[in-house]
Amino acid sequence: MDHVHRVLDANTNRAAEGMRVLEDIARFVLERRELCEALKRCRHELRQATPSMTCVWARDTECDVGTDIAIKSETSRSNLHEIAIAAGNRCAEALRVIEEMFKLDNEENTIESIRYRMYKLSSDVVRALGSHQRKQWSLCFILTTSRCILPWRETVRRAIDAGCDCVQIREKTMTTQQLVEHTKEVVDITNKDGVSVIVNDSVEVALVAGALGAHLGSEDLSIAQARQICGHHLVIGATVHCVDDAKEAVHHGADYLGIGPMFASTTKPELAPKGISLLKDVLRDYPRVHHLAIGGIDPSNTGQLFAAGCKGIAMSDAIASSTNPDDVIRDVLNGVMQPS
Repeated sequence: MDHVHRVLDANTNRAAEGMRVLEDIARFVLERRELCEALKRCRHELRQATPSMTCVWARDTECDVGTDIAIKSETSRSNLHEIAIAAGNRCAEALRVIEEMFKLDNEENTIESIRYRMYKLSSDVVRALGSHQRKQWSLCFILTTSRCILPWRETVRRAIDAGCDCVQIREKTMTTQQLVEHTKEVVDITNKDGVSVIVNDSVEVALVAGALGAHLGSEDLSIAQARQICGHHLVIGATVHCVDDAKEAVHHGADYLGIGPMFASTTKPELAPKGISLLKDVLRDYPRVHHLAIGGIDPSNTGQLFAAGCKGIAMSDAIASSTNPDDVIRDVLNGVMQPS
């Protein structure tokens, strides 16, 4: 039975290695304690379920005919998503081999249970990683063309020149086709400057029009549903009005949080301001999550946001209603860089 023990030894190590990769991503990258704990539990259960001492004595690495067989795709990874997916696949394949070997003794074992749990946990890790294009913006201009005093193209151009690094398209009255064409034009304007374009409410439009991502509110698709459509190709943002919203969004793999409203807003006057306290609470619990503070922000209050630890701001009317949007943005960015 030495050959069986060699198979068990190799695949137990292979599965545990895959689990450990996923566990460390959950621990150090995602900082998800419950996910890390579940992966660690599976790893320890696997070790307990296999006859480790017998397997170790059967190990014969020098005579292993498979050690020098390599596939080119195994030697490189482009991002953490590929690492996590490869680790999950390696783990699943190894667990299946162990499960089959155990059938030779016709004894019940826990490997099948571990294998099914790992299917889900592997998926949870990849989902929580979100998009590999996620980034932290300094200033996002929420563009509604009808609210621009200047021609909207001029407003966008001047905003970009002044340091705006993201444009979120918010158009509630356009048809889907109109929104696609409008988004394509905004993407064309912003592309050469490396400025991101996010579409409010619509994952489908973002995909068709070549935008970087979509921002979802409480009445839109859930993040999980959005990922079923776009996978990790799009950056997905989520609106956050309380800490529980933030927890839910982070759990499901939101790439950034739109936190607010910070102050009274002319764009959404029906929403009561949450104030700086909400921002502080979210950043305390999720200090490394990308975010945009939103709602009633102008040059007079950005210093408060910076002092609370804010790294990104979203603005609408303060830019759109100005005949000098570039000056507004420069004043805002100066407020972020130089706290009062």
